[in-house]
Amino acid sequence: MVTIMSQESTVPVQETTSIWSTMNILVISGIMLTIGIIWRIVDQFILGLGDTWMNILPSKLFPLLIILGFFWFYRRQEIDSVLGLSMKHLRVQLAVGLVMGILVAVVIDTGGTVFYSLFIDPSYPLELHIINGELLGYLFLFFLINAFLEETLFRGLLQNSLKTKFTANKSIGISAIIFGLWHAGWPLVNAAPGQSVLMEVLMMVFFTTVLGLLFGIYYEKFSSGQSLMGPIVAHTIFNFVNECFKIGPEPIMQGPDMGFATPGLMYVTLIMFFIAFSILFVIFWRYRIEQVSALWGHISKRMRKLVTAPSRIATAK
Repeated sequence: MVTIMSQESTVPVQETTSIWSTMNILVISGIMLTIGIIWRIVDQFILGLGDTWMNILPSKLFPLLIILGFFWFYRRQEIDSVLGLSMKHLRVQLAVGLVMGILVAVVIDTGGTVFYSLFIDPSYPLELHIINGELLGYLFLFFLINAFLEETLFRGLLQNSLKTKFTANKSIGISAIIFGLWHAGWPLVNAAPGQSVLMEVLMMVFFTTVLGLLFGIYYEKFSSGQSLMGPIVAHTIFNFVNECFKIGPEPIMQGPDMGFATPGLMYVTLIMFFIAFSILFVIFWRYRIEQVSALWGHISKRMRKLVTAPSRIATAK
């Protein structure tokens, strides 16, 4: 009898790994930021899309799709941890983001003008202008896409990648400064003859840098690096109100602007800005979303008891 023995190869099969899945995350953030900057410059300064009804939507939508597509195909497990798109504590994230967005939009953007007219200069006209009122639905979608891009790019990808080289606080600061410079183009596009373009650029960079610091602290401290849904909601609301509803006689234009008709109005807006942001900074630095979630659950439980108490009493009778 002849026995035929076959020996299977014991050579291990090595899995092929894409270079994109092992590339340094800081390099990836640099690539994505470069794509966003180039597309933004083209849409703002070459194509002039900011003066059209669609605004600079391509520079928002397509870089966002590139980021999401890249992470979906090559680093899917990092979508939550690096991009900040986790659904954890979603209800609380949405609620806090809504409150933050309304506070920033109402107290600072429109509140400063109303306060100035009511208490300092009653002759200052409170004129409400709605920019492209027939396109408000589209513009809300535009600002929602914008918020997803800027939060996932700056607070998510860039801030998290910087933490591989720097401390968390330094990463927040660097990301916020780059975020501020990201907005420097709008004053150059919207500048009118005779305006101090340099002052407009400095104010835009300053305000947006502080906003970037607030969202960065929210993500790193308050949300413990878990989710950016709160800042995305707040970012959407703030931009939508700021760019679609203008109060006062200032020139009406698309895009963010930091024009003030009088120095007094600028000072009042700055004071309200620092008060509101100081309160938010303290809250997001000291407290955590788990505490708010626990408080939310406690209040909801008490409310359900109050609502169902009359029916239980009637049933008992």
